[in-house]
Amino acid sequence: MKKVHFLSRKQDVIVQYLIAPVRYSKVGLLERGFQTKIFFHPSPRCLSCDVLCLVSKAILPMLGDKSPVLHPTGPTIGFLEKARRYANKIVWLDSSDSTGVTHFELLPYVDLYLKKQLLKDRTLYQKEFYGGRIFSEFYHSTFGIEDELPFNQFYPLCPGFASKVDLSWNIGLGDMVGSFSRNFYQRLLADHRPPNYCFPAVAPDDSRKNVDVFLRTSTDLGRATIAFHRQELVRRLRKLKTDWDFIGDINGERLSTKEFRNTMMRAKIMPSPFGWGELGVRDYEAFIHGALLLKPDMSHMETWPAIFEESETYQPIDWGFGDLDTILCELLSDHGKRNRIASQGQATYLDSISPAGMARFCDWFVEKLEA
Repeated sequence: MKKVHFLSRKQDVIVQYLIAPVRYSKVGLLERGFQTKIFFHPSPRCLSCDVLCLVSKAILPMLGDKSPVLHPTGPTIGFLEKARRYANKIVWLDSSDSTGVTHFELLPYVDLYLKKQLLKDRTLYQKEFYGGRIFSEFYHSTFGIEDELPFNQFYPLCPGFASKVDLSWNIGLGDMVGSFSRNFYQRLLADHRPPNYCFPAVAPDDSRKNVDVFLRTSTDLGRATIAFHRQELVRRLRKLKTDWDFIGDINGERLSTKEFRNTMMRAKIMPSPFGWGELGVRDYEAFIHGALLLKPDMSHMETWPAIFEESETYQPIDWGFGDLDTILCELLSDHGKRNRIASQGQATYLDSISPAGMARFCDWFVEKLEA
């Protein structure tokens, strides 16, 4: 029996989305010879294990390390050197938001570097992108968007360490429904409780669906090359709503949680723009509530579970918005196509969090840790 310890953080919803399937699959992993336990403090008991999994969004704040590139004499690498004295194997779980933001300077100090989304072309990790992301580079070079401050968190992937880099699982296996509840963080105190994967999904052809397009997103993200995509998508959708007079709620006034969820249930199409990264909670909320997911093309990246299939489970649009008008017009008029993609997206997502999906997660987990 191998002991696998996770060093995590309670008050971070993205971290908890990532940890959720581990909590849910305790028994399944135990049956496969892996005894998992989640810790919130780096005690010797936490570090003493066969495999130590360190969630980046938990570790860096815990150590107070804000360096863009982690220094060999800094607290993070010092901690990894200390952990090496206790753990047989160290896995860094990169929970950063985008494919582009990495800490490859840690590769000499860990055995495995797992990231929830990766560029398909790994050679691109030797290239420095403007704004740190492949899409921020696009908006800079195509639309001339400039950031006030440079993004200086870049460390190229050394080919000699490339074999350590692999996919982890993404936030889609997280407790998307439970995080709406007031006692979400209190529930985490008892880490044996499974996430709330039992919920009534809304069918894409539900008669209550009378909102053509629903979008709620923050547009002030602090960096111009990151915010531009959201701001431009909101601007264009609002113009189309005025020109075409469809029923839409495009970044309107603030809604209560109850109103927000009720509107998602009534939505036919839910755009989910890029933000700090490619994947977001809105993607999965669209699946849950039976809406068609309209999203920038993600063919440049890979993630797991691989539920994002172009024109099958989501409808991609061009990063430069050149096809937005045509695609939206088709989706609003072609109910059959819209419902087909929405239904397939919902079914694929629900399968990923089903008991069979959790069994696949356990197999995936074992495969990665035994590599």
